Amino acid sequence: MTPAQLAFVAGLTIVTAGVLAYGLLVVVRSRRAAGGTPGLIARLGRPSTARLELHRWAFYAHRISGFAIFAFLALHLVDVGLIAISPELYDEVHVLYGSAPMRAFEVALFAGILWHTCNGLRLLLLDLVDIGTRTSERLLWAALVVTATLTVPVAIVILRPVFA
Repeated sequence: MTPAQLAFVAGLTIVTAGVLAYGLLVVVRSRRAAGGTPGLIARLGRPSTARLELHRWAFYAHRISGFAIFAFLALHLVDVGLIAISPELYDEVHVLYGSAPMRAFEVALFAGILWHTCNGLRLLLLDLVDIGTRTSERLLWAALVVTATLTVPVAIVILRPVFA
């Protein structure tokens, strides 16, 4: 692995660690603000709180996916900016995008972008129109279904070279 590729992998590792740390921080701070509510499994088991938990985890996923998209975009601006420094250096770093771990990362990134978009549109609709809790929950499920349904074919296309 070349020094430029090692630097990119180090940057990606730092970005990934930052996203995971941010995700943990969001969950822990939210839980602390809720007064140390019981564990996730206990809360999901109660019919009265299962609906609230679904929205809580959608909130977590939205914030974390937004941060992850921003963090990767910052790293991506740096790696694309390499072309201004040296086209050979740019090509050297971009060889990594064909590797299996980076292809898996791209699938996860696509799923995160799609989730963030679908859920963001749902939240926008909630802010603009009084759609009620039932419709909000249905739209949340729709966002999840659209994300999963569209991610699968994209994952097949992106990961096909890995398994070929």
